Amino acid sequence: MYDAPAGSDVCTGVDVKIVIPDDGIIRIESTRLFADSDGSPCRRFVGRVFLATEIDSVVIAPAMAEGFTPAIELRFDAAQHSLRHVLEQVAALLDAAPGSAPGMEVPSALTALDRHGAVHYHRYGQRVTGWKVISERVGMIKLENRVLYRKAVLCEAIERELMSVLGVDRYETSSRDCCAKIDYDPRQLSPVQIIDILDGALANAEHPDRLDPLDLDLAICTASLPLAAVAQFAMPALLPVSAALFAYTAIPSFRGAYGVLFKERRLGVDVLDSIVVLGCLATLHVFPGAILAWCLSLGRYLVRRTEDNSKKLLLGAFGKQPRYVWLVKDGIEIEMSLDRLDKGDIVAVHTGEMVPIDGIIVEGLAMIDQHALTGESVPAEKGIGDRVFASTVMVAGKIHVAVERSGGETATAKIAQILNDSAGYKLASQHKGEQLADKAVIPTLCLGGLALTTLGPPGAVAVVNSDLGTGIRMAAPLAMLSTLALCAQKGVLVKDGRALDLLCQVDTVLFDKTGTLTRERPEVGRVIAANGFRPLQVLRLAAAAERRFHHPVALAILQKAAEQNLRLPLTDATQYKVGYGITVGIDGHRVRVGSRRFMELEGVPLTREVEEALHEVHREGHTMVMVAVDDQLGGALELRASIRPEVRGIVQGLRERDIRHIAIISGDHEAPTRKLAEELGMDRYFAQVLPEDKADYVEKLQHEGRKVCFVGDGINDAIALKKANVSVSLRGATSIATDTAHVVFMEQSLGKLCELRDIARDLNRNVRNSWLMILAPNLACIGGVFTLGFGIGASVVTNNIAALAALANGLLPMRRVAELQAERRHILEMELRQSGLLRDVGTQGPPRGLAADFMRGEPLAAPGNANAPYPYRTGLAAD
Repeated sequence: MYDAPAGSDVCTGVDVKIVIPDDGIIRIESTRLFADSDGSPCRRFVGRVFLATEIDSVVIAPAMAEGFTPAIELRFDAAQHSLRHVLEQVAALLDAAPGSAPGMEVPSALTALDRHGAVHYHRYGQRVTGWKVISERVGMIKLENRVLYRKAVLCEAIERELMSVLGVDRYETSSRDCCAKIDYDPRQLSPVQIIDILDGALANAEHPDRLDPLDLDLAICTASLPLAAVAQFAMPALLPVSAALFAYTAIPSFRGAYGVLFKERRLGVDVLDSIVVLGCLATLHVFPGAILAWCLSLGRYLVRRTEDNSKKLLLGAFGKQPRYVWLVKDGIEIEMSLDRLDKGDIVAVHTGEMVPIDGIIVEGLAMIDQHALTGESVPAEKGIGDRVFASTVMVAGKIHVAVERSGGETATAKIAQILNDSAGYKLASQHKGEQLADKAVIPTLCLGGLALTTLGPPGAVAVVNSDLGTGIRMAAPLAMLSTLALCAQKGVLVKDGRALDLLCQVDTVLFDKTGTLTRERPEVGRVIAANGFRPLQVLRLAAAAERRFHHPVALAILQKAAEQNLRLPLTDATQYKVGYGITVGIDGHRVRVGSRRFMELEGVPLTREVEEALHEVHREGHTMVMVAVDDQLGGALELRASIRPEVRGIVQGLRERDIRHIAIISGDHEAPTRKLAEELGMDRYFAQVLPEDKADYVEKLQHEGRKVCFVGDGINDAIALKKANVSVSLRGATSIATDTAHVVFMEQSLGKLCELRDIARDLNRNVRNSWLMILAPNLACIGGVFTLGFGIGASVVTNNIAALAALANGLLPMRRVAELQAERRHILEMELRQSGLLRDVGTQGPPRGLAADFMRGEPLAAPGNANAPYPYRTGLAAD
């Protein structure tokens, strides 16, 4: 027994029993201290004992039954530390006076709880966590936490958190293995920061009370194989047991056959599989039947993997969405959850933030990027009384907005609901592998019927077992999974694998103009001078005034100034203000930069040449920024849409890949749309098209007999994206567009469009080759049944060899995936070696310099870089 002294603030007056159950384990029992694993006494105790550097982990074991005492097990390396030394260290820490050793911070027990109610804490550097490091190298860490066991919702919560963290390259979670594997950039993120993120995700997640049901389909099918082999060839007495297990594993096939026959009213490969199962049971050939069941189960598993991977990759296609807003109450901004807002509440929106709600501006002036919602390429000026919409972005200024609609009531959410209601079109199309498999059903049944009449039941089973559908059902999904992985490595998210099939049939590509063919940032065209000023002088003053801004218009002006090698003068920050334009002091002059409306408000008259240019620019669908010096107009800058540099090469590449018709659709004016179509060599253009009418033009092209691929990025494109045979969106587009599109390019570039067409053709070729690999040996086997007396054993060998060959063929794209991954790792290692980071981390002995910073939790930075980025800010800690 250990009686804590009166000075101890951890266990004052508490009897503690110490037991040594094994080497490296100290068991401390106390009902009062450890009855509540998340209580303050228990957490203070754990935090205090972790101050002993010898302690690697702590397990809090609850009272499992009456008569058992709650306990804590302290675990250490018995080979490195003696029991006496560890006991002395722990005792000294527990005996310390209150406040002298506050202890390490301990996360909630909920983040480290296993399914039996025990809590597992581990040490990582100077942090206590529920995560145990399984393996680690620079740029990769694999962790285990038993709280994940059979709780997929917790894995999803972790993935949602990781998707928006700068520096996280890839991640995998498994509720079955309780693991999370994360590849990261060590220059931007450290392992301690990653563990902090994971702990935060688990602390904020909703923990389910029940475990997820076990999916034992493939495991049972695998276990049935040796039993069927023994029963078939060695112990016939086991045939009834093996047959019963085989029948159980075949239940999914029977369900599929019922759905195909009575719901879809057609003959599918599930019907053929069910006939084979019944034939194997009737003739007691359970071993070939068990092989069939295993192949079918593997195919179902691969299809699920395809869907799960697509959903996981989809998370990374979305940018951060506002989950919290700044509520203005009594002049104070209070952060609160978006779903707690009421109509009429006042919300503050700052520069760079996404507008979280639909509402009316009641205070402030701002420039808002609405291209995602309206297709406008230039930010719109908004002031008091103007309406703003959710999913638009503040590029300058600050506003207070009165809430009209939030959450599911916003215009964005309503459009999303309309799209969800019309999602049924996908059900009509089938995967190419299923189509090929279904085509083989009737010929196989006919041949089986012929064998039944001429050779009897064993011959019929041998023929039907040599079916052409089972192998392709396994090979085609695997080829799809491999191709999806290849696309992901190349920065292309394919949300629906059937889009790759359809892409091979596409002969028409319809591009949305704004944000797709053109960049969000405009470019400066003409510079018009007035009142004796020179064009470069006007550009220099405008660039100096816009230097502190980062919205698209400012960046366009600054880019033009950089191209002209202009040196920008200093500005007087005391005269710096934002409205419909900006006012700033430069070289003793008052310089104002903004719209025509801003000039009118400031009383600055426009000259005749600027008025004429303004009318001409508006006819072409462009805009102008005015520059005033003191009380007279100095000139104006033309802003026009900037064509993406890769577009011309994309158009040429599509022509070379048999795309016969390329068109533009835009809500912009006739003149600029026609001009762009002529510049790019388009076959057709559609101008001044309202957002709700874009889908009609897609249908118009389809009625002409064309297979249409629509490429767009805004909410106003969403219904057109839905109607097209294949739809493509760019990363950085709205969540509605990326939710609707079949394909999302992870880069804000069209550069992958031609490569995607090539990948789709390669997939089509891969499935065709798999089909030939299955067709040839199985047809030979069927011929052998009729001419050479082949039996069920021969059909099993040929059918499964063909299936394995097709399986290997389906994996071919994974070779390219592995090459890309190895190339990426090599580039990262070379960059780390050049900056000296990899050498420092790998140094023997205690870490020093950068390596020491890395282990303390600092992200690695190049030597001499005092401003290394800290990319992740958690809401649980103060900035």
